[in-house]
Amino acid sequence: MNVLIVDDEKSMRDLASRTLREAGYAVTTASNGDEALALLPGQIEIVLTDLDMPGSLTGVDLTKRVREKTNIDVIIMTGFPDLSTAIEAVREGAYDYLVKPFSPDTLRMAIDRCAAKRGLSKELERERVLREELNRAYSELSSMQKVRDLFGQFTTPEVAKFVMDHPDDFWKRGERREVSILFADVRQFTPYASRVQPEEAVHSLNQIFEVLVAAVRQEGGEVNKFMGDGLMAIFGAPRDVPDHAAAAARAALKARAMFHFLNAEDGLEVGFAVNTGDVIAGCVGAKDRTEYSVIGSAVNLAARIEKLCGPREIVLGPETARRVRDIFQLESKGAVDLQGFADPVELWTLMGPK
Repeated sequence: MNVLIVDDEKSMRDLASRTLREAGYAVTTASNGDEALALLPGQIEIVLTDLDMPGSLTGVDLTKRVREKTNIDVIIMTGFPDLSTAIEAVREGAYDYLVKPFSPDTLRMAIDRCAAKRGLSKELERERVLREELNRAYSELSSMQKVRDLFGQFTTPEVAKFVMDHPDDFWKRGERREVSILFADVRQFTPYASRVQPEEAVHSLNQIFEVLVAAVRQEGGEVNKFMGDGLMAIFGAPRDVPDHAAAAARAALKARAMFHFLNAEDGLEVGFAVNTGDVIAGCVGAKDRTEYSVIGSAVNLAARIEKLCGPREIVLGPETARRVRDIFQLESKGAVDLQGFADPVELWTLMGPK
């Protein structure tokens, strides 16, 4: 089955092409809507298109033209700022949508669903499945748009749900929870940013953040805040994450592997720290300006550990290491003196799964 990938970003086209070719699909690419139309219909059966592209045709325009003149299925790619446009594309007949950033597994599953649907022999069954998925896409996009409009100051829909469940006193609520905290920081980004144009520096940093956010979300974590060229993520709050220490470790390993897979030319690498412990979780701030976060010694220790990490290194605190040593290969870094802690802290380097 031949898939046409339409995106003006070469890195996204290359990533999607490699993923789908490895899954057995034939792939054709185009950098904009006009170029894509010139290739249709041909042998194309599925079009995977971005929404925001240069040229005379947007992703919505391309979806409309494709659905008017062919039976080709269209899967759209969108980011949170484009949800209203994505809803319009679904109304114009798009089969499915992917919210950027997404993983290779998510892309393969979306294309596989579409390919399976095209293979249905009974027309009535094919139309029923199509309608159900279109309704689901429209419902999810509408819900996400509403959450974004009402709670744009919050990081994730899960945090927004916490606020909606406690609309009268969410800003005063706090609870003791056991969580795992992940800190990730881009090494040598300041010297890099001083050598390149600001637009290039921002683009490189955003590419790294896309991979980090995707890895955290795939393992059930919540990106709590961005801090310059780094971020902090929580596993275990506000929603429960079974075996959150292992989930945080897997997220760090996934992100590190994806950086290698993308083969970034800027040479930037990321250091990771994961620590597990009790925290106070809740909305911190004032009633009219607040954010969901966690505070406590476990957070402070994770931040201190992150300062010690080398490029591509994943360093675990003692409690995290204790919980994951049966499933991951670890190497001891010994006991290390850390600012703010009276006794040396035993640290471990996460090498990979056993």
